[in-house]
Amino acid sequence: MQLRPEGRGGGSRTREVSAGRLEAGSYYGSVRGVFATPLARVCCVSHDRGRALPEHDHALAYFCMLLEGSYTESVAGRSIDYAPFQASFHPACMPHRDAVGARGACFLCVELEAAPLEEAGVRLRADAAPLAGDVSMSLLRVHRALARRTLSDLELEGAVWDLCGALGRGLSNAERGTPAWLGRVLEIVEEEHGEALTVASIARRVGVHPVHASREFRRRYRQTIGEYLNKVRIRSACARISRGGESLAQVAHASGFADHAHFCRVFKSAVGCTPSEFALLRYSM
Repeated sequence: MQLRPEGRGGGSRTREVSAGRLEAGSYYGSVRGVFATPLARVCCVSHDRGRALPEHDHALAYFCMLLEGSYTESVAGRSIDYAPFQASFHPACMPHRDAVGARGACFLCVELEAAPLEEAGVRLRADAAPLAGDVSMSLLRVHRALARRTLSDLELEGAVWDLCGALGRGLSNAERGTPAWLGRVLEIVEEEHGEALTVASIARRVGVHPVHASREFRRRYRQTIGEYLNKVRIRSACARISRGGESLAQVAHASGFADHAHFCRVFKSAVGCTPSEFALLRYSM
């Protein structure tokens, strides 16, 4: 799978480092498609050939999913063979060695910034291990949006809280019935979709932990808060375009999109045509 450079700090670069600790954003191999928020950084890391990597660790904890190829990891006295689309978690500062398969490999990596997690009271597991299939599905949603260049801050943030919920302790027990705070989340998204919302700020306003808010929302509505917000924003944009009187740049801004290019990509992914093409539809009815 190939990813185009995009997102904040986007670009394609190969950062070869010596054995030891890898700081935030550093990996062996080619790093592409970087997208970062204050909570996390996601990127694609690829190796075009087989190679054995020296023992090293990472300054930040991270999730990793093998997208293509094969690799074996040696960590804490164990050897783990990963299959494509199998996800794993690596604590910060956990020494390990990697052997990339003969045909190379491509990975999706999501690094977690320590400060926001500590502030939210998230406790992650202390060992490296392959993870269950639901974690792979969360990472696949991130990968799809990254590859389409439609990934937003809120989508990545929501996915990270969801992923952390799979590792945390006592943060996301399922609730019975429909809690009132979930209705309030829907109201906030509907009424304030044009603002710069975050999962953490929404969760704080409704009085629950962001991990719990993210997981309960997805469990009940089969989508993340970020995915739902995008749908509300696109619906708002369609209404504004149909009314006329605003430029597409004004529509994008009023609907909550940070820039026109991102608006166009998300709109086409959701509606099946560009905003400009949609604008012509009202003249052909």
